[in-house]
Amino acid sequence: MRLSLATKVLIILAFGLQLNAQNDSISQNIKTLKVPFLFDEERQYFGAMSLTYQSPMPYGNNFIGEEYEGKGGYNFKFQVYVFKNFFVGFSYGFSYFDTKNTQLLGNYTESSVEEISGVLGYEFVPLPKVRLGINTSIFGNATLSNSIPLGYGNRDFGKQRNFGVNLEYEFIEKLNVFVEYNWRTIKSEINVPEELSSFFDKGTYKTLNIGLKFNFGNGDFVDKVEF
Repeated sequence: MRLSLATKVLIILAFGLQLNAQNDSISQNIKTLKVPFLFDEERQYFGAMSLTYQSPMPYGNNFIGEEYEGKGGYNFKFQVYVFKNFFVGFSYGFSYFDTKNTQLLGNYTESSVEEISGVLGYEFVPLPKVRLGINTSIFGNATLSNSIPLGYGNRDFGKQRNFGVNLEYEFIEKLNVFVEYNWRTIKSEINVPEELSSFFDKGTYKTLNIGLKFNFGNGDFVDKVEF
């Protein structure tokens, strides 16, 4: 049986529309199942600010690891997303300690570390509303303030390095609750006798941070700048 030209055209059109509908359905299913990991345009921000409580935990065979006991502290961080979720930022905070051996450290019962550093990092988005980040310091300074109950004390200085990982959850739009774990090393400038130099040459401690992070703006820095 011969088909007219019009009938043939209608069959071809119907077949094409069916294929297109199937392709749209497949594409929609892929979009639904796909979970972005490196970045998500719908959750791309320009910057963020965070405030955390931090718990310092000394470790290692050095003057902080052996002779300090962590008490508490806080940290403030500001960051700008340069490209996608790659960011640069600034971190400022304090960690507070009790000292355990006054014979070795002097008659100081308390110590604090003022922590200032630049930050470089990236945040992954493995699940909706979830961020997993890594960061490191690109420069860092530490000021150790030692004191006794009457208030007299002294200060020591050093260079600080930091590496951290964090996990965030966006419980309301642009506001995240998060935890962060850091490894911190202070290359100290403390003057001590030669036999104690290796013990006081550096200090190491970890911090567990819990806090809130506020995201602001839309689009990264590269998107905002016209070249």
